[in-house]
Amino acid sequence: MKSVELEDIDKYFPSSGTWALIQARLSLLPGQIHAVVGENGAGKTTLMKILAGLERPDSGRILVQGKSVKFNNPSDAARLGIGMVHQHFMTIPGLSAAENILFGSEPRTAFGLLDRKGIVRSAADCAARYGFSIDVTRNAESLSVGERQQVEILGLLYKNCDILILDEPTSVLTDQEIRALFTVLKQLKASGKTIVIISHKVGEIKAIADRLSVMKDGKSLGEFKTSDISSHALSDLIMGEYESPRKKIKTLPSGQDHPVLELQSLNLYGQKKKSSALRDISFSVNEREVLGVCALANNGLKEMEDLLAGRLKPDSGSIFYLGKPYPKLRKAPWLEGGIAYVPSDRIGRGSCAERSVAENIVALDRDYFFPHGLLDQSKAQARTLKAIQVLSVKAKPESNVSQLSGGNIQKMILGRELSEPPAKLCLLCEPGWGLDYASLRRTYKRILEVRNKGSAILLLSSDIDEVLELSDRIAVLHKGSLAGVVSNGPKATKARLGALMMGLNSDDDRLTPIGNKEHE
Repeated sequence: MKSVELEDIDKYFPSSGTWALIQARLSLLPGQIHAVVGENGAGKTTLMKILAGLERPDSGRILVQGKSVKFNNPSDAARLGIGMVHQHFMTIPGLSAAENILFGSEPRTAFGLLDRKGIVRSAADCAARYGFSIDVTRNAESLSVGERQQVEILGLLYKNCDILILDEPTSVLTDQEIRALFTVLKQLKASGKTIVIISHKVGEIKAIADRLSVMKDGKSLGEFKTSDISSHALSDLIMGEYESPRKKIKTLPSGQDHPVLELQSLNLYGQKKKSSALRDISFSVNEREVLGVCALANNGLKEMEDLLAGRLKPDSGSIFYLGKPYPKLRKAPWLEGGIAYVPSDRIGRGSCAERSVAENIVALDRDYFFPHGLLDQSKAQARTLKAIQVLSVKAKPESNVSQLSGGNIQKMILGRELSEPPAKLCLLCEPGWGLDYASLRRTYKRILEVRNKGSAILLLSSDIDEVLELSDRIAVLHKGSLAGVVSNGPKATKARLGALMMGLNSDDDRLTPIGNKEHE
């Protein structure tokens, strides 16, 4: 018997005037991993939110174990063993990782009080059992994006959900974390659990999924056994063949004598001042150059973003932008001296979900768009249309951001930050997170176009493929220090960069630290 059947599901969003789902269908089998694939805005997440009780369908049927059910809220779905890990994390600030994992299922003492030690012990046991290396005593606000995702996955595992829905679960995980996650998912499948993965990564789908469903424009194109469809055919079915933009866009010589961003002997201590989150960091990014910086979780990537985003101050060292002290507040990227910033947390930092697309686009330039304190609708409309056209965002200026798919929110932020005229400095953190192949192609093409127009681009990413795709030079962080830098070419392999990220290096094949002559 099928675990779940979704039949002829329709969903209309009046605020945006769009049909998110039209007669959408899905069937899930017990003891299998099922992938739901499609371009951004295809309806994948909306369909899964209906299964998780987060959205109500306008029409159609949901059957669980052959019985017709209706969900008014996530609790109704949870009672039937259905849970979802969202692309936009739901961790609660102010609580520890352990408290988030056990939220709603906390052990209590004989007096009815929360058993604090029991919460930590239970969460740590759960993390160890499933192979997650996370300190469950840490506050949720101090966790990296990848760690917060781990907390949410562990929350479902702790509550013994039989049907797990994971929305883009590998988007912010390292290769090692992805392998560990896939091992867990295979174990869960063997125990009879049903797992749904929303993903755009064809290689991962082929590696982990038993069956898959393809969606486009809210409709179901069909369900397939993964073994019956090739990676190329699947990619073509979703969006057409992917071609690297680096093959089409000529790399221009960087402005070696014109550094745009300079970091000099930068040090940042950890929270307890006993260790360095960043240690003696020195590098520069030149005009017409993409410098990619990659690292595993908890090795300094998050702290470097926080410093350049103005959320932290270095304990020592200096940062210069165009030869002057780095600005405390950034201007809109299209203004003179403006800086483009695409944050790794697109919801918490990059957008306001309860505001319109237009308001999100123009928020950084209040003097121009908000004369006399009121929004100039015509100016906002023009700038917004310009921004959403850059990456083909499926939205209108008046659309509420909360109604957009995760990929379209990311494209909105990218379009805002990379629209014309391009900023002299672009800080791009995990820019490809949650984008399908078609959107990735357009995004990477735009990044390289901006570089060729004279921008200096600092790319902070835990995705080695992304770093190799875009970078002219690649720097690696390990335990807060620069492990090395290499020009992007035949010697910059995934294996070599991965070894540096883990602190491994051989005497006869060493990458020279930044500041010295690069190893070619």
